[in-house]
Amino acid sequence: MAGRGRRSRASDLPLEDALQLVHLYAERGSPKYKKAAMRWLERYIAESSPRLHHFAETTASLAKLEPSED
Repeated sequence: MAGRGRRSRASDLPLEDALQLVHLYAERGSPKYKKAAMRWLERYIAESSPRLHHFAETTASLAKLEPSED
């Protein structure tokens, strides 16, 4: 139940702040990065209605940040 509350609060973050959290996960090599990045992309589509090329560029940028699985 506690995890659910955290997820709810994370989705209450402004989109820009949520992106900073995604970047922090990437910098630290956190296993949370992939799910956080995917959730952020879902919100980005829903809240910003980006053009397809901009969405593709953003997705590629996030993919480059993904920690390697050594």
